[in-house]
Amino acid sequence: MDIRQIRYFVFALEGGSLSAAAKRQFVTVQAVSKAISELESELGARLLVRGNRGVKPTAIGQGFYDHARKALAAFDELDDFARCFPTDKDPDTMLVALCSPEFANRQSFITNLEKFTSTHLKMKVSIIVTGGREAIEALRRGEIDVACTLGEYTSPDTDMFKIGSLPTGIAVAKTNPLARKGFVTLEDMRPYPVVWSETYDEFNRSIHVMYRKRGLKSPRAMFTPETTEAEIDAFFTEHNGIAFAAYLPFSQIVQDYMTLVSIDPAQTVKIPLCLITLKSHKTDAYLKFERSAGFMFRGGGFLK
Repeated sequence: MDIRQIRYFVFALEGGSLSAAAKRQFVTVQAVSKAISELESELGARLLVRGNRGVKPTAIGQGFYDHARKALAAFDELDDFARCFPTDKDPDTMLVALCSPEFANRQSFITNLEKFTSTHLKMKVSIIVTGGREAIEALRRGEIDVACTLGEYTSPDTDMFKIGSLPTGIAVAKTNPLARKGFVTLEDMRPYPVVWSETYDEFNRSIHVMYRKRGLKSPRAMFTPETTEAEIDAFFTEHNGIAFAAYLPFSQIVQDYMTLVSIDPAQTVKIPLCLITLKSHKTDAYLKFERSAGFMFRGGGFLK
């Protein structure tokens, strides 16, 4: 089994035909058919029913697809990371670690942000997305120039520079009763569990932390790196769970069954966008970035 076979299978099923997968991958239909047949032989099970009108999954094929698309997404994410992460720190490149959960169109957003900042700074900027603690450790080891966090982060050996703030809301399943409201209050949210992320909410002053201080009484639902996709889906669709989110200049909803809902303007808070550096050392690239940040960002928004 290899990633090429999985990619062809996923694209054939999503496109409804072998030819759709072939066009998407710029290969022949015969190449797609051969790869999927080899995959079926390795698995010892038929995955697709081939017909004049295209392909449909068998029962096993549907189950395999559910896992395959997640594996493919994870592989592509790893591949993107490997392509943009320099193995040796280039002194002419500013490397930024963006501390953020997964979001839709991530690679497209990062590419556009890299171009935007590179143009204004007149130097190369490379951005990776990672967890907060991992970013701070990379900063201490000198592997990156700066960490960028949503929410304040303080420690004895770091400095924090705020470059703007972003409006916040909640992400819920479209079937959640709150999804039908124009905006919600903290009291509206009280019956529903809210994501508490071990990776983000226990790292810095996150959106969730800020609303707790504002009086949020909803029960916490602990998410860890070991929380599975199935558990996450069930949290939102079966238990009407809530996740706080920042309104960023890209679509932040990863799953089609989710939507964003605004919070009552009288209760809503903005989350600061912060740059974290070491007190003991700031690279020339970062200092140039900090001097330009006020011109590049307005209230957390991007200049046109």
